[in-house]
Amino acid sequence: MKPLSPAEQWLAISITDDPDLFVLDFQEHHIGNPIIRSVHGGVVGALIECAAEKALINALKEKGLPSEVEVTTASIDYLRVTKDAPLYARVNIVRIARRIAFLDVKVWQDNEELPVSRGSCTLRILDTTNV
Repeated sequence: MKPLSPAEQWLAISITDDPDLFVLDFQEHHIGNPIIRSVHGGVVGALIECAAEKALINALKEKGLPSEVEVTTASIDYLRVTKDAPLYARVNIVRIARRIAFLDVKVWQDNEELPVSRGSCTLRILDTTNV
């Protein structure tokens, strides 16, 4: 897998042994509401987009295809309040077409069956063979 970017390092995103599971280790700068100590929605959204991108890159590499991608759209639903704890994201690749891919991401904290948010991402697969 491609090394983590500076933004991904700041977010403290970890890659697990499961290629579809990502962890955002909680850090104080992730707090969006200091009164209830919830993680900022932008941090959750960034985790969703990053996890989708990393999972697609990994899937493309396994197929021997070009692995440069960019997020074109992401629809995010915030379902529950987060707390000051790690976030987990599981990616489900819905479909990979020739130049576009569709992925769903579920984010949770304590229980995978009780997601705090979910996202639907569309990513464009870039053709880097003629660059």
